Amino acid sequence: MPEEPTQGEGGVVLSMSRVYLLIALAAVVMVLVWAFAYKTGVSDGKREMETLISDKPLVLPPNEVVNQGSSGSVVDDSDVGEPPRVPARPAQAVMTAQGYTEADPRVSGNNYLQLATLPTEQAADAVLFMNENGISIIGVPVVDSSVRAGNNPSRYTLYSIGLAVPGGSQFGAMESQRNEHKRAIANLGERWQRERRGGSDFGESKTQWVKYN
Repeated sequence: MPEEPTQGEGGVVLSMSRVYLLIALAAVVMVLVWAFAYKTGVSDGKREMETLISDKPLVLPPNEVVNQGSSGSVVDDSDVGEPPRVPARPAQAVMTAQGYTEADPRVSGNNYLQLATLPTEQAADAVLFMNENGISIIGVPVVDSSVRAGNNPSRYTLYSIGLAVPGGSQFGAMESQRNEHKRAIANLGERWQRERRGGSDFGESKTQWVKYN
């Protein structure tokens, strides 16, 4: 095709190279207009946001832990350390219906009926059950050398303190009382095992008199 326009009957005819050039120029102009409009919009938006935000920086208060006291006042706990630990009960504490005690209620030289050795929960339930039914028993911790001293005992040997039998001739003289006490223990033990799934029935053949020193 010719590079120069030719005069025709209808007017001036442009060459194809000039048509492509005009299209390219139009595209460049459109890109420049869009870029200018985008930059202007971003600048205007930035100025508008700056008018809404204060120049002063936001300062947060220090992170303090406070408690509301019973009187409604605020108490500062910033110096409070770890919560106090509840001390473990002494390893030699004796289990009673009133709680644990370091003083063994038995009297040295007397004989007491030994019932059974049970885990802690079973022993505690037996102590409470027997006490509720009129017979006082205690749980003496079983010392396990493999367990650290700070740990609580896992088993207790139960003794009845409802009848203390002296040694010597008095032990034989109180045979009827001893037998009656064993029967009473066995009857309650059978009830405890049946009603509360106790770990022993404290039968007469399973219990024995043991001297406490």
